[in-house]
Amino acid sequence: MDLKLIRLGAIAGLIGSTLPLALVLTSTFLEKTFSWSRDPLSDIGVSSYGWLFNSAVLLSGLLGLIFVIGLLKYLGKTHLAIVGTALFGLGNLGLALVGVFTEHAGMTHAFVALMYFLLTPLGAVCLGLTKKDHRFVRIGLLIGVAALLAIIGLPIAFSALNLQVGFSVPEFLEALVLSVWVFVLSLRMIK
Repeated sequence: MDLKLIRLGAIAGLIGSTLPLALVLTSTFLEKTFSWSRDPLSDIGVSSYGWLFNSAVLLSGLLGLIFVIGLLKYLGKTHLAIVGTALFGLGNLGLALVGVFTEHAGMTHAFVALMYFLLTPLGAVCLGLTKKDHRFVRIGLLIGVAALLAIIGLPIAFSALNLQVGFSVPEFLEALVLSVWVFVLSLRMIK
């Protein structure tokens, strides 16, 4: 049973780290009112291509929840693995809810987006500290820090340098960094 859950989680990780990201990127090209230089990605969620964006983040979050179940079985139930997968799972729940509570939901949208942007990288940091004897799991520590720097540090740097870059750039970079880690980790889980 554990091997089946690990493989199911890995498959969910592979799909969840690629397809939704491609769909979000597609929605940025299709939505003519969207601009990488001024908008957050969530602006697409209330546009004419909102259905595509919202479906993508909902799918990604739900597949992320399945991934963390398999990941916990893969890592074993150590304290850090439980905390890390719980944080990663809550972050993915937040991501799924971004597709439900669009910008029209106001503070609820901001809260669920913040869940994803902060809890997911913190989960990766905790997972990177586990004792699992796989270097790529341990890279989660660096991935989590890089994701946090992308979402917190880049907006500060862009503002300080007076660059016209929308919040969508750090959002997408954080998602990309985390997705690459999930994708490679999922490949390792399948083996």
